[in-house]
Amino acid sequence: MKHRNLTEQQIEKIQIDEGVLFLDFGETTERQLAPLRGGTEVTLTATIRDIEFDGKRGKTAGLQVIDEQSAVVKAKSLCCSQEDLALAIPGVVIQEENGKKVLTNPENGIIKPEKYLKNATIFALLIDGSYKKITIFNAMHEGSFNFKAAQKSENEHSLELIAHFKPTDGGEGKLWKIEEIDDIKLVTPTGGN
Repeated sequence: MKHRNLTEQQIEKIQIDEGVLFLDFGETTERQLAPLRGGTEVTLTATIRDIEFDGKRGKTAGLQVIDEQSAVVKAKSLCCSQEDLALAIPGVVIQEENGKKVLTNPENGIIKPEKYLKNATIFALLIDGSYKKITIFNAMHEGSFNFKAAQKSENEHSLELIAHFKPTDGGEGKLWKIEEIDDIKLVTPTGGN
């Protein structure tokens, strides 16, 4: 087989940067999560179950079921604002004391719906100047919170924002969406600059 040259379209669709991460993109609470270290990463997973039957010779098309799906956005944040630290603590309680925000542990029990982000959205630039827009919905970090203060080093706390189905969506809800767009249009929050 002879070597084939790349087409112009194949070259134009190469992704070339670390990606920009927005929380609640398109909402009045929209904000960019920055600065990050190590870029952004998205993992979409489907758990597939094979239907077993007598005489099965191996994996069989049409006899597989998607049992579960997951979508995760990973990033390492360098910002240690109370708002950004709160993202890494599921269900955290945020209170004001002496004009400053204080984070405390939540009560055990059901995590309230407002503790989930509406979405986490990554924009990644392609050579042709367009963007891949990858969105996960109802996102929340579920892992542990780690804060490390070390000499000649900056704290970086890892976020694994996991998408969640809504229990009231009747099985029609979306966990994620991948789009190709020409430009990033940001929302100007009401009352903001």
